[in-house]
Amino acid sequence: MDNDKSIKTLTRSKLRPFRYHPYKVKEDEDMANLVNSIKEEGVISPIIVRKVGKDLEKINEKYIYQNTCFENKLIKYTMLGKKKELFLRNCKIEATSLSSLDIKERIVFHNCIFDNVKISKCNFKNVVFYNCRFNNSIIVNSILANSYFINCKGIETVDFMENNMQGVSVIGSKVNLNELVEKQNRFEDILIQEEMLEVQHGNVAVLEEKKEDDQEMKEENERQIIKNEIYSSQELSQDFLNNKLFYKCHFVDCSVSDNVKLNATTDFKECTFLNNDLHFDDVDKTSFDDCIFEKVSLKGNFIHVSFAGSKFSNVSFIRNSTFIACLFDHTNAIEYFDNNLIKLSNIELVKKSNDNAEIMKKVNELYEILKSEDKVLQQELIAKTKVDEEDVLDYILHLDDMEYLKLIAKTSNRVVEEKMV
Repeated sequence: MDNDKSIKTLTRSKLRPFRYHPYKVKEDEDMANLVNSIKEEGVISPIIVRKVGKDLEKINEKYIYQNTCFENKLIKYTMLGKKKELFLRNCKIEATSLSSLDIKERIVFHNCIFDNVKISKCNFKNVVFYNCRFNNSIIVNSILANSYFINCKGIETVDFMENNMQGVSVIGSKVNLNELVEKQNRFEDILIQEEMLEVQHGNVAVLEEKKEDDQEMKEENERQIIKNEIYSSQELSQDFLNNKLFYKCHFVDCSVSDNVKLNATTDFKECTFLNNDLHFDDVDKTSFDDCIFEKVSLKGNFIHVSFAGSKFSNVSFIRNSTFIACLFDHTNAIEYFDNNLIKLSNIELVKKSNDNAEIMKKVNELYEILKSEDKVLQQELIAKTKVDEEDVLDYILHLDDMEYLKLIAKTSNRVVEEKMV
């Protein structure tokens, strides 16, 4: 029930029992009598429901790198690097990748949603996925040894490929062992128990971790992370691209060697491709997230490739190029990726909303007011080339009531002054 007390229609799929409820369902005589009564008389006592949960809070990229615990967050930025621990509860990880993420100690995903997520080259040994849901997600070249998938939905749809899954326990759902074999996963001593695990008092009893040596597998999965490099007039070979994560790198006037094939061992994050001939043979499960493609010619078979957050300008295609089940969330791909030019399959291109120039003007005006009043803010944003909505909104949300009222008063006075001029 909402506060407005209006009547709403709900489907049964949206109803959930509350935690630790005292009502136990038993297949006994009382239950049989209740079933017969409902069939004959209908539901006499109304079922009272209440809305639970809240809108997930959007966070900025700096928060991703600085913190290890997240609750009720919407995560849309790539996670990478090393952390001591990682704990996510009631979070939605959407249209992004967890890449080369190395967790040394505790790692738990509790009641999380993985939607269009690629997990690659991660050290997730002893991870617990509890009450999670997976939609259109991939886990590849990662260490999952001695991990637990407990009461997870959609795990059977996850594309597992070339992972170390030794000693993994899947409880309350199932995975296809034949598919694991076909996609070169290692899964000795895997436990699959389709019955749901009954949890008492919200605690999950995890068996003591097995003392197995995964050093060899870890060394196999280590890849080179290259940051802030500039490559000019260079031919990009298979050996050069393999087993690397390129982060904030620039490729200018470069081309790709003949018959180059990329897979999940190669990823690009926040890279710039300017005047490049990217003529691949095949690209499978590679990420080009938050990249800029300007005056680029593309060629190849792109399968399960992520271009999330990327920007395209003056892009052309070599005939017979194909894009199958690729991710184009938060991009302007619809302006260049045309079925008349290339083959698109299992892809939804959505027109990206144009930036509102008037809103950005107001945001920058507000930023100037903030900057003139707050020296700390100036220092925090000194390295930024421009301010965006998130910078200003993040600042405003952390003001107390009095500071907020003062800010609004200053903004209002400035508007009045401008109209009087």
